[in-house]
Amino acid sequence: MTLLGYILFGLGCLAGLVGDVQFLVVAYRHGLTWFFTCLFLPFVGLLFFLLHVRETWRPVLLSTVGFVVASTGYVIGGFGFLW
Repeated sequence: MTLLGYILFGLGCLAGLVGDVQFLVVAYRHGLTWFFTCLFLPFVGLLFFLLHVRETWRPVLLSTVGFVVASTGYVIGGFGFLW
């Protein structure tokens, strides 16, 4: 069961990273100002998401699913508890 947790944790982290990079690619297409502010200021990323939902829903969904899978792997793998 521990091995399954490690695998889920790794795949979830990878999926989250891919989603974040895709989100930054969309922000880069809208300009360097959006890119750097989304990269360094998290609330600007949320604002960018709300303004450009049609373009950013897939990367945000992938990142969220990756977080859920990584969290599940974290608990199953015996890394610790979430509380």
